[in-house]
Amino acid sequence: MLDARGLGVDFGQRVILRDFDLRVAPREFVCIVGPSGCGKTTLLRLLAGLAAPSRGELSFNGRRVDGPQPGMAIVFQDYGRALLPWRTVAGNIALALEAGRVPRQEFEPRIAGLLEKMQLAPHADKFPAQLSGGMQQRVQIARCLAQEPQILLMDEPFGSLDAITRHELQDEVCRIARDDGRTVVFVTHDLEEAIYLGDRVVALAANPGRIAEVVDIDLPRPRNQLETREDVRFLQYRHRLYKHLAH
Repeated sequence: MLDARGLGVDFGQRVILRDFDLRVAPREFVCIVGPSGCGKTTLLRLLAGLAAPSRGELSFNGRRVDGPQPGMAIVFQDYGRALLPWRTVAGNIALALEAGRVPRQEFEPRIAGLLEKMQLAPHADKFPAQLSGGMQQRVQIARCLAQEPQILLMDEPFGSLDAITRHELQDEVCRIARDDGRTVVFVTHDLEEAIYLGDRVVALAANPGRIAEVVDIDLPRPRNQLETREDVRFLQYRHRLYKHLAH
């Protein structure tokens, strides 16, 4: 579905990303980890078509990516800025339908379905400022799902949430990916989050950003926040990948 070959990014004389190769299959959940400054967010912007590489090729469903793609949606870390404060929860979700020129008569049932899916139905008429951070991030995810994307690109979406809320949303994203057949590329600085969510974990090295190791995660699904994290294989993956994050 997504094919990156030899991607590189330069800022002036500085090489930010070098020789990045990644192939993502349909329905796959790929997590990307790495130390601060290794180019994770830059990479996701390339994959989303929000930035152009200095070198290399990127294709989505066999077609060259030269800008934002209709089949992709990106969930940003800063949910506060991603939502329109003067629109309600339902209104923020409707924004994606408006942009996609969905017929107006389809708005109500589609929004209702997404509110139910993301456990937001009781909050449909609230404004973002009236919601917790976790609820705001649910709204942003619902708005992305309204686009009916084939692939979700997620940029550290749970990094600023408390641990319990983060675990709840991790399980929500796993369920959505499974039930809807979504492909997910998920950038995170949290190694345990990457192992818990991913079918594969791509570990980046810094200066310049490049692939250090790709690890297939052989843990059964559906996953459980207690049992999965206590699995000896989970701990082995953590030990194996930790060296790529340690300075």
